[in-house]
Amino acid sequence: MCFSHLELCLYSEKLQNLVELCYPPFGDELMDFGILGSCNGVLCLYSNGDYHSLIYMWNRSSNKYTTLPKPSHNPRYFGFGVNHKSGHLDDFKVVTIFANANAEVYSLRMNSWKAIADGFLPSIELTCRNFDHPVFLNEFVHWCARVSCYLDSKCPWLIVSFDFANEVFQKTMLPDILSNDDGAKFVNVVSGHLCVFAASDNDFSAYELWVMMEYGVVDSWTKMCTIEKTEKFWWPLGFPTTGSIVARGHCKHDENTLLVYNLDRKKFKCHLPHLPIQVQAFAASVIAHVPQSAIVGTT
Repeated sequence: MCFSHLELCLYSEKLQNLVELCYPPFGDELMDFGILGSCNGVLCLYSNGDYHSLIYMWNRSSNKYTTLPKPSHNPRYFGFGVNHKSGHLDDFKVVTIFANANAEVYSLRMNSWKAIADGFLPSIELTCRNFDHPVFLNEFVHWCARVSCYLDSKCPWLIVSFDFANEVFQKTMLPDILSNDDGAKFVNVVSGHLCVFAASDNDFSAYELWVMMEYGVVDSWTKMCTIEKTEKFWWPLGFPTTGSIVARGHCKHDENTLLVYNLDRKKFKCHLPHLPIQVQAFAASVIAHVPQSAIVGTT
């Protein structure tokens, strides 16, 4: 699924079919917005206002949505997911991290925010870019991050996650060869496993793909493949099918093109030039609607 401030498009799993969708029912309220994530068929969107961000949960299938109450401060980072351990498919949550390292979590079932007692992790800096979303897996939302360092230029890489069930932050270490390498890192999910794309020397044209084969076990990190240096600069977005990587990058003088890299053929195919602002993997809803008690607008 692709978003910009002008259009909303949906692509099939194999990126062969393009469907233009109706704009969100709250679209007139949004001047500049982005995607926080997608979970159980519900999209979480935010708009940047002059003072506070507006956050929405939108079930694209039913076209119903809810507007979240505003957090106490304007967030610097967001994460979106669901607490399956509660026994409710619709126990959606949003975590926000502020510039002062405080943090809050919103619960849709409670329709309220609450402060995270311990705040964000000290001496950690998230590395999100405007095309790099945190990913949700196993009740956790994950970001790539670096240890803050002021005197030493070698700032180790790691993964930071937020546990939506217990509402705490935690750290997951990367293999030393990745942790101490300067190249950019992108966290993702492949076949139900947490993974990391590691760029070579920040040139964004060659990557290693590392997969955590057993969730939470640092020793289970395994290098699955190396994507040799290509003629294109690209940034990984996800895995639409087995054996391929969907990416954003340069193609035919357009630096915002949707690309698909075939791991067997080791070749790119250009699918969509002039890519909209953001891209998000999306699956149809497995629940009927965002809870009626939270609905503030419908079609």
